[in-house]
Amino acid sequence: MLTYITTGTNDLQRSVDFYDAIFNVLGYSRQPAWTEGWAMWGDDDNPDEGFSFCICPPFDGYTATAGNGTMFAFSADNAELVRRFHAAGLLAGGENEGDPGTRTTYGPDFYVAYLRDPDGHKLACVYRGYSPEADNDTDEQ
Repeated sequence: MLTYITTGTNDLQRSVDFYDAIFNVLGYSRQPAWTEGWAMWGDDDNPDEGFSFCICPPFDGYTATAGNGTMFAFSADNAELVRRFHAAGLLAGGENEGDPGTRTTYGPDFYVAYLRDPDGHKLACVYRGYSPEADNDTDEQ
């Protein structure tokens, strides 16, 4: 459905450091940028045709701001990756928007953590298929 997402930043290097940290946990590496002043991450197996997440200063020259109600959710293969994503994001300058845990509103197997990046954009990392018996972690949120 999507080819890429681009979000604005006010400090490219600070945001590159943050996104390098969280995408490293999820197994995505930084790709060659399309143009100067951009950074992008995606699938090493298909960088030209797969999905990419991009950051750059806003085209209009105004300050980048986070969209109210806007959130980007990334998929994880297990609950441990969700926890590592959250911890890496906090260490890299992100802010906590919701500790890792299940959210039964979305189903008993919906395990998620929420962060804000250094520019205030809301991010989630989700594992669908969580089982407390398999994970030994029953932290309900």
